[in-house]
Amino acid sequence: MRREQPKALGTREVPEARPNCFEGYTFVLTGELESLTRNDTGDIIKRYGGRVTGSVSGRTTFLVMGRDFGPSKAEKAKSLGVTILDEDAFYNLLKTEGAKGNYGNGPNPQPTASQSKGKDKATSSSSRMEPIPSNETNDLWTVKYRPRAIKDILGNKTQILNITKWLKEWQENKSKGFPIKDSGWSGYRAILISGPPGIGKTTAAHVIAEECGYHPLEFNASDARSKKMLEDQITETVKNHSVTEYYHSNNAKTKAAPKTLPGSGKKIAIIMDEVDGMSAGDRGGAVELASLIKKTKVPIICICNDDRSAKVQPLLRVCCDAKFRRTPATSIRNRITEIATKEGLNISPNAIDALVASTRNDIRQIINILSTYRLGKQDMDYDQAKAVGKSNEKYSQMGLFDIPPALLSASNWRSTSLQEKSNVYFHDYNLAHLMIFENYLKAKPEKVMALNNPGSEEEQKLLLGLLAKASEAMSEGDVVDAVIHGSTQNYSLMPIHSIASCVRPASFMRGSLMGGRLEFPKWLGQNSKALKSYRNLKELQMRINSTGLADRGEIRENYIPILTDRIFTALKDVSIFEDFEKASDLMDKYHLDRECLDMLNELSLSKKKPFATITPKIKTNFNKYYNSTSHPILFQATGAPIKKVYKQEEIGEQSETLFGEEEDEGEVLTFGDDVSEEEEPEVSVKKDKFIKASKLKAKSKK
Repeated sequence: MRREQPKALGTREVPEARPNCFEGYTFVLTGELESLTRNDTGDIIKRYGGRVTGSVSGRTTFLVMGRDFGPSKAEKAKSLGVTILDEDAFYNLLKTEGAKGNYGNGPNPQPTASQSKGKDKATSSSSRMEPIPSNETNDLWTVKYRPRAIKDILGNKTQILNITKWLKEWQENKSKGFPIKDSGWSGYRAILISGPPGIGKTTAAHVIAEECGYHPLEFNASDARSKKMLEDQITETVKNHSVTEYYHSNNAKTKAAPKTLPGSGKKIAIIMDEVDGMSAGDRGGAVELASLIKKTKVPIICICNDDRSAKVQPLLRVCCDAKFRRTPATSIRNRITEIATKEGLNISPNAIDALVASTRNDIRQIINILSTYRLGKQDMDYDQAKAVGKSNEKYSQMGLFDIPPALLSASNWRSTSLQEKSNVYFHDYNLAHLMIFENYLKAKPEKVMALNNPGSEEEQKLLLGLLAKASEAMSEGDVVDAVIHGSTQNYSLMPIHSIASCVRPASFMRGSLMGGRLEFPKWLGQNSKALKSYRNLKELQMRINSTGLADRGEIRENYIPILTDRIFTALKDVSIFEDFEKASDLMDKYHLDRECLDMLNELSLSKKKPFATITPKIKTNFNKYYNSTSHPILFQATGAPIKKVYKQEEIGEQSETLFGEEEDEGEVLTFGDDVSEEEEPEVSVKKDKFIKASKLKAKSKK
């Protein structure tokens, strides 16, 4: 349930407390405090080492209860003996900070079983996982602590096991012609690993390939992967064996060879990283790669961030799609704790959670942030982690269907600034305002839900008032959009368009999105249809105005319905060519051609289009009749001039009018021909000194 925001936000000073005074405490929040938002309350608890959960259990220490609290949480807290704190009690807890034992269920709250288990697991994992030996001390942390075995890879365990099984059975499936079994993996020569960046896709591919006895050969975005390059370099690789396959240290013939040959006795496995980045310079690369996969003799592992990209579609037809998901925060927390302990960095679990949230579970980015931070400091608390994570947020393109939740969701609205809300528009400035226009009716405003009186007249009035304000704001945005895309093309107004068309309507409708899936803007299809109708109407106006004078409104209201009725009525019940003359004459009168019938059909407002009332046989016969007869041409754009044949008497009449002379009768002349041929000089090729006959070469004597 969405609630109204705090009414006295920021009016009460938050007292300073002793560092880590909430360590070992577990809090549950319900309702809204009057001077703190729920996000701010959670930040305060985490800042002092506390833990925030979503439901009350036997491990809960405090239930912080505000206005419009959940009755079920309160009843369960009372039944379990959990201490309930209102807003004043929560502030007093911060002021006194208290000796541990004055609050809660016991004299000295101890870490829970899950916390102890997590610490023990982290300790055991830390003793097992060691940095990769290196001759240098300045290796990147991402290199030192990269997984060296399948068991060290975080998350996506099911997909990793499936990929491992597929790669181990690849040679066997190849000999059988890649049969499709129940799992479906065995029928593919290649796989496509897709998922967000920084979750270990490339690392997993390398580790799995090495453990399965393959030597990984990687091509990434830094390589040229055009169609020509794939044909020249990779084609030979996928069709032949690698040289390293013929080196075996246990073979008598190769005893003299070193036992540490790189890739000794290993087959090749090709890793194509960032295949969704093939563009411009990689033109034709995805299609060529898909064709190579169909006949490859070595396994191929393709990696991409977005499997919905149009560039990846050719590969999806020949690859098995293995979707990787973001690693859970608990797994990341344990691994980061191990690395921080080895590097001498003191970081709290809440600080790690803050980094996980700001980087969206990007393990690689978290390790890089900590390695840079460790150069200057040895301790990181919750506030520092939030600040560092905020400053290191990497830009990611927001999807089209992510735009409405980013603005219409009450929780996202409260957690972002005005500038961040405005920037949502620029993720897709052509369609962002249309997505808000299409889906704002699916949002139930939090102001309406705060009434807590569903179906009442008061709620309906408030909802209609908010809808009216949102639609008025979007209409103002359309005015700005007309200036931007009009004749002046004033693109400097785009920030104003962002506020008027997206942010301001969302300020009225923010709350909870209802009604299931979001809709793509239907306005695009309707606008395209309207533009086509406008072009058809303009074309018909030009033709009809050759016999009269009428504006578009009059033609749309009067001419088109009457012409449509008379022409198509004349075509309904005819079966021979002579019966088409009436319809054809009416079309010729207004200079309408065959394509104009399609325009009249599309502009018809009847439920059943006129062409639907005519049989295909009549359409075919009418087309034959119309093409076999001549029709007046309104104008001719380009091309050769039309030569019309006249008899001599017609020429004589015109000449007598122009020159007062008469010509001989009986000859048929055409415009462009000379009347007299005697004046034309005789043309002979023999007399032209620039044209000479080629002399035959003498036959060579044998």
